[in-house]
Amino acid sequence: MKPATRMFARWTAILAALAAGGFSAAAQGNSVDEAKNQKLVMDWYREVIAFGHVDLAPKYMADAYVEHDPNITGGRTEFVSYYSKTPPRSIQAALRTRPVQAFAKGDYVVLVWEHSDNDPQTSTPYKYITYDVVRVKDGKIQEHWDSLRKSK
Repeated sequence: MKPATRMFARWTAILAALAAGGFSAAAQGNSVDEAKNQKLVMDWYREVIAFGHVDLAPKYMADAYVEHDPNITGGRTEFVSYYSKTPPRSIQAALRTRPVQAFAKGDYVVLVWEHSDNDPQTSTPYKYITYDVVRVKDGKIQEHWDSLRKSK
């Protein structure tokens, strides 16, 4: 191998290693942001929804928050109005109500819930899953979707 070719190969390997390290650092930085987003959403759920402190909604939710729950139309004001009518859970019940899985990817946080019910015809117990998706940007919750249907 010619010396110039060897030097090119060596520098290519060094640059590739540096680039891989840079991508790794960028990925770690992103996971830090994802962890912050997940913590924000879990704190929001616990304080505002589970414990009923709707007065704390502006701490977590953007002014231009958009709600996609079919039971709550509108934004943060309608969200607060809806949850103001829901009695707060006891501390014990609120602490027991946790998602079975929570994870973040980019600006999105997903909460997965497991529920138990009984078949109305056979009384056979079964479990089912619901989920919430929350979009976080600039340290505030911007949007929320869930898998539930409109209540009767």
